[in-house]
Amino acid sequence: MKTDGRLAGCPLKGRIGDAVFAILCACGHNIRKTLAHLRALGILLLHIIKLFIWRERTRQYEALAA
Repeated sequence: MKTDGRLAGCPLKGRIGDAVFAILCACGHNIRKTLAHLRALGILLLHIIKLFIWRERTRQYEALAA
């Protein structure tokens, strides 16, 4: 957790600095997770849009050939 959460060394002084640093690290971790989920969702949506466009073009080509 220390390497993933970037908790290796606290640059802030004192007990309050440690608490603030831990909260900031947790916020950063949550933002990274949220961005990863949004990235995956965006890729999925692009694939779905690509599939619909491909199906529509296929239908147009079949209509022209008939």
